[in-house]
Amino acid sequence: MSVIVRCVLMLSMLTLAWANHVFITNHLEGKEDLHIHCKSKDDDLGPHVLHINQSFRITFRPNFVTGGTLFFCSFQWGNGHLFHFDVYDQDKNDKECLFECKWYVHKDGPCRNEGDSSVRKCYPWK
Repeated sequence: MSVIVRCVLMLSMLTLAWANHVFITNHLEGKEDLHIHCKSKDDDLGPHVLHINQSFRITFRPNFVTGGTLFFCSFQWGNGHLFHFDVYDQDKNDKECLFECKWYVHKDGPCRNEGDSSVRKCYPWK
């Protein structure tokens, strides 16, 4: 087998094995349960309830050919409003979330550590 064919096969196998992970953790003040419902254009991951400090993981393969992989979630606690946020947007988060994104949900909005730093950045709800 030629070197070029081996390289193409190896690259194909690595692409198939590549998976991204998004973790969503309930950090609500008041220790309330967090109700989430996440979807993409192709997948509905269904509703989930997270108790304080519990996490939900989304595992997927980004679309490297056309791009545009997007996962969005709704969030609710108590009898309050329904909030929304894009937890993964390949066109915006690809560098920050190359292998994984860890979101910590607070009442003011979701937060995550930026890059390799321990600096936590929070975002407003949509």
